This record gives sequence, structure tokens and C-alpha cells, in this order.
Amino acid sequence: MREPRNDLEAALGELAPILERDTVPEPSDALVAATLERASALLHAPVPVPTHAEIPVGFKRELAKLLAAVALPLVFVLAWNAFILLQLPGFLGAWLPESLAWALPAAYVLGAAGWLALVFGSLPVVAHRRAWLRHQEAL
Repeated sequence: MREPRNDLEAALGELAPILERDTVPEPSDALVAATLERASALLHAPVPVPTHAEIPVGFKRELAKLLAAVALPLVFVLAWNAFILLQLPGFLGAWLPESLAWALPAAYVLGAAGWLALVFGSLPVVAHRRAWLRHQEAL
């Protein structure tokens, strides 16, 4: 029985002359011409425009529904954030330095403001999608 190491060395010895050749076959002129012709046709083809690029019918109604749905929770979120900002520094002041007692609630409120911006900023996108889907269902 032959050792695996000798088999590997023999296989590499057979492959070495093949791998050492540094000539790469060039593509034929017909292949290059056909590729350039197809690429040119693709580059000069008109760009398809999506059918739902315009504001669909019912967008304002959907946006109003979404704004009405988040109006009541928004009041509670803003009231909670005001409570945190006003009450928590006094509560934390017993254990932490005054500057840190104000920094933690302020960081919380700024984070909440970022989330509110994300939620309210996404409402037009959601309203557009809902109006477009309703329009598609009607067709």
C-alpha cells in the first residue's frame, strides 16, 4: 500500500507543468463582438418605470387614518417623557452627582425623540403602501 504523502507529491508533480504555463487563452473575436453587441443593447434599452411611482388614490385618507391612530398614544408618550425629564433627576439626585442625574433622563428623552422621529417619519411610507395595495385590490 502506498503512502498518501507520496500520492500527493506525485499528483502535484504531474500538475506543476500545467500550472506553470502562464498563457491564458484569448476569447475569440466573434465572442467579443457578440458580448459588446448585447451589452450595448442592454445599456441603450429604456429603463422600466414602476407603475406605483405616483401617489396612489387614497393616500391622504390612509395617512390621516395612521395619524389618527398614533395621536392618542403620542400624547401619553410625550407626557411620560415630560414626567421622566422632570421627576427622575430629583429621584436620581439622592444617589448620583447632579450633572449625571440630569444627563440620564436627558439621554432617555433624546432616545425617545429619535424613536418618535423614526415612527412618524415612516408613516407616509406605510400610508403609500397601504393605498397602493388597496388600489391594486380594486383592480
